[in-house]
Amino acid sequence: MTGFSSRFDRRTALKVTGAAALAGGLPGMVAAQDAGTPDASGAEAGQLIIGKGVESKGFDPGVVTAASSYEILGMIYENLLTFDDEGQPQPQLAESWEIVDDLTYVFTLRQGVTFHSGKMLDAEDVVFTFSRIKDEATASPRASQFTGVDSIEATDKYTVTFRLNAPNGPFLATLAAGYSEILPKTDPPIDFLSETDGTGPFMMKEFKADTETILAANPNYWQAGMPKLATLDYKIQPEETARLNALRAGDIQLTTLADPVSADTARSSEGINVIEQETTDYYLLGFNCKQAPFDDPKVRQALSIGIDRQAIIDAVFFGKGQVTGPIVPTLGDWAQPVEQLPRYQRDVDGAKALLEEAGKSDLSFKILVGSLYPEFVSIALVIQDQLKDIGVTAELEQVEWGTFIDRWIARDFESFVSYNSSGNDPDLAVYSMLTTDGSSNAFQYSDDEVDRLLMNGRTTTDREERKAFYQELEVAVAEAAPALFLSTRYAYFAADSGVVGFAPSSSQTWDTLAQTTVS
Repeated sequence: MTGFSSRFDRRTALKVTGAAALAGGLPGMVAAQDAGTPDASGAEAGQLIIGKGVESKGFDPGVVTAASSYEILGMIYENLLTFDDEGQPQPQLAESWEIVDDLTYVFTLRQGVTFHSGKMLDAEDVVFTFSRIKDEATASPRASQFTGVDSIEATDKYTVTFRLNAPNGPFLATLAAGYSEILPKTDPPIDFLSETDGTGPFMMKEFKADTETILAANPNYWQAGMPKLATLDYKIQPEETARLNALRAGDIQLTTLADPVSADTARSSEGINVIEQETTDYYLLGFNCKQAPFDDPKVRQALSIGIDRQAIIDAVFFGKGQVTGPIVPTLGDWAQPVEQLPRYQRDVDGAKALLEEAGKSDLSFKILVGSLYPEFVSIALVIQDQLKDIGVTAELEQVEWGTFIDRWIARDFESFVSYNSSGNDPDLAVYSMLTTDGSSNAFQYSDDEVDRLLMNGRTTTDREERKAFYQELEVAVAEAAPALFLSTRYAYFAADSGVVGFAPSSSQTWDTLAQTTVS
């Protein structure tokens, strides 16, 4: 195979709107497998056309945070291991591993695995991947997940040894997260934000910013018979109604929907199947705890009891979703029942009293909202209306998605509505987001007791002991209210009835595309 590392302009890759499109194939590109002849709908045999609502925000697994990027990255890159639907670790690029003791993990890599460039996977690539995340120069928002790693060593060509500075209960789950996908060590180094070179079932064929991304099947993929499709063709269609209409017209074959009404419309359409999946994602209203008025816990607590979370779910999602604390109920018994969390029951008089104590009876503030996600706007509007009852004025500040991401990174907001992913372990859900100076602590929240509980949950390996720490943590965080955790998130996937084998789960939504077929 002639090697390639897909290349396109860095600025284009990062630009959300108004970018110059790259037309045609990329120089030095390996030809994709023959996709066959077009069928009546315009799709080719072996081709899956996906309506994608949001453009990717770069292609560096260790740096990007947008779900829209991981939709693509999950097809291009792979991890040392993955987790099944029962929450058990399964081999991927590592064919086996040994936990020598609480501080030493040894992974044996599969031999004969190649990156899309033709480079053979070896232990130095694994060392490079995680050393890069830990390196301050990378500015990875995931760096906090690896502070417990003392050293990573290529023991031999296909063996990697991780040595930890303390026991780490979520360590295997961390290695299975999207940001832990394995990158190649090259000289000169690749600019991973704008270039791709993975070991996954699909490889980059063509990228046209804000228009289309085409992935081609990896002809040298290590799993025999996979992937089953020749190409994945992602069409960027920001408007949900447009995606639904395109699906009904046969112009696309698979898409996501956020609005339950759209899902019902799709469900009533001939030849369309709808998959409804509650996820480990959740919606929140986050505060900038370093700036007035949200540096005062009483103000945050007042807003927490000034809103009605269930009413938000009913109004925006027609009852689809569960009220959530900092740890989502879809993670099972890790989560504290919300009935036991403080500041969760609506109390209009109590909220007014807290605001009066804080000297903020005439409070007004702005909610930053990325307008690309209609449900964010709807959530903010319901919160705006509810807070009028306690004399608070909330103003929506709607911006395009690229601006939202930039301002989130710069912590340039009073508050914001968004959703977060929890992964498959509570540490992945809360550590980097809530620990002091955590790499994704957008709230800039700091509390010694919360830090202690987070560290205890991370450095304990006994599940029941860990659970006790996290449930205590949830109470402390709900009391301090650095964010108002609102609702679990439902994902709706609408697909042509000819799409077979696509089966999302609560924490892995796109992984099964490699085994999907189109008839």
